[in-house]
Amino acid sequence: MSDLTVNRFRQARGRLLRAQIERMADHLGRDLRILDVGGRADYWKNVGLERIAHIDLLNYDEGEFDRTAPEGSFTNILGDACDLKDYADKSVDFVHSNSVIEHVGDWGAMTRMAKEVVRVGQAGWVQTPAWEFPIEPHFRAPFLHWFGAPLRRRMLSLSKLYRQCDIAERRIHIDRINLLSKSEVATLFPDCEIHVERLVLAKSYCVHWKP
Repeated sequence: MSDLTVNRFRQARGRLLRAQIERMADHLGRDLRILDVGGRADYWKNVGLERIAHIDLLNYDEGEFDRTAPEGSFTNILGDACDLKDYADKSVDFVHSNSVIEHVGDWGAMTRMAKEVVRVGQAGWVQTPAWEFPIEPHFRAPFLHWFGAPLRRRMLSLSKLYRQCDIAERRIHIDRINLLSKSEVATLFPDCEIHVERLVLAKSYCVHWKP
């Protein structure tokens, strides 16, 4: 899949997200405070900061804090996507998360994250790549994610990027990603709407909810 195609999807997704933000800002009658779970400041260049008062960028890894952010628009927060204990129920105007839930761990961890973002956000948007799409987006390898972990680990050795890694390192890379099918996404977010991005087959899912 070409970078041009990827950018086209990102731009279209950005427009949909922008529309959700505009509707929520109109609903509240003010600019929004947003919690971006696993977020980066540069991501918002594609979306724009109109109707946004402030964005908390919550990350588990302090290394993400090194990325530059426009002064006054963002705050870096160290936290766990699966345990948003510092945020009360419905205390955030809008929760956003892009390609994060598939990285938090096993089904139990993904369930905890899903419940937490819906708990704290009056409205929200959670995007994740579709398991049904034949190209694994993180490794850009065809069919990789459709096989068991040992075979996926062996397939990684064919990539120049991972050829020098030993078995343990390749297995760590494999285990840190768990793509979700549409039925699994619907199970994690039972009362939310799901927008399906398609490139013939489902390419990714965007879950959203509102008051």
